[in-house]
Amino acid sequence: MGRPKKKPEYDSEKIMEQFTNCIAEAYMFGAGGGSANSLRQISEQFNITLMKTRKILITAGVYHTELSEQVISLRENGKNIPEIMQETGLSRSSVHSYLPYTKMIYNADELSLYAERCRLYRERKQAVEKLHCCIGKSYELLENHLWETLKLFSGYSFTTVKGLRFHYTANGNEILIDRKKKSITRSSVNIALKETMEMKRNVNGPKKLKVFGASYLYPIFLRFDLIKTERE
Repeated sequence: MGRPKKKPEYDSEKIMEQFTNCIAEAYMFGAGGGSANSLRQISEQFNITLMKTRKILITAGVYHTELSEQVISLRENGKNIPEIMQETGLSRSSVHSYLPYTKMIYNADELSLYAERCRLYRERKQAVEKLHCCIGKSYELLENHLWETLKLFSGYSFTTVKGLRFHYTANGNEILIDRKKKSITRSSVNIALKETMEMKRNVNGPKKLKVFGASYLYPIFLRFDLIKTERE
């Protein structure tokens, strides 16, 4: 019998630093041109709890609210957790989520997952940047890279303009929307892309895309920075 495969060794401090940096960057600069993301968006993107997301962002020094500053101030002034709970009305777990990490506890399986999520985050970010660079160049190249980017974002959480959250999976030459069990063909994606480019990326709502599944493609195109926003 062959020897069992060893789990890869990880530099725990380096991985946790990278994981923290990825989360902080995603939170501060967001998607499609620099909008800040919400805690929920970040927690879904990296598949961690809201409380853990907040604690990591506080540790990184990029999350500040009146409540978080109050909890940290009380702690720095010598208050214990029960006293902070009483003064703020927060649960014990919530109080802890508003305090920065002094030491991160993790195991090998978690490190493996965190490393993978950092890798996927960076790949998606690079794909969006490359897609944006294709605008104004070869249209065929733009179409092909859009499809590659769509495949890379399988499983990502999007939200329609009506506030409905959805994911999709890429299968062959179509994407399958989980929420309605609908499929959008690659040809429809290309039509929507053509409409977007003909409008010089100034697309005022999903209906302007003129294809089946436009309500889903619109937020996807926004995330990919294909559609201009007010910031631009």
